[in-house]
Amino acid sequence: MPKKEHVKKVNAVICAYFAHTGYLTKEEARELCGLNESAFDEAYAKAGNIFSKIGSEPDKGVSKLFDHMAKEVDEYMKKISGYGIA
Repeated sequence: MPKKEHVKKVNAVICAYFAHTGYLTKEEARELCGLNESAFDEAYAKAGNIFSKIGSEPDKGVSKLFDHMAKEVDEYMKKISGYGIA
């Protein structure tokens, strides 16, 4: 898999999260990240996990968003660098 694909997948989870919030449509989110439908569906599911967790902790705001986001994109980040960070 080309290196760019892992970065696109991280971006897709972020874009898909905004689709779950209603800020973007699912199609707009997929268009922004540039992935095919099946790869985007995987990211959309991960974003759904994040959205459901944030919904149960609305007072935690952005810090919880990034905590949950990190857990969902960890496997992609480890492919970008061996440590899970770029």
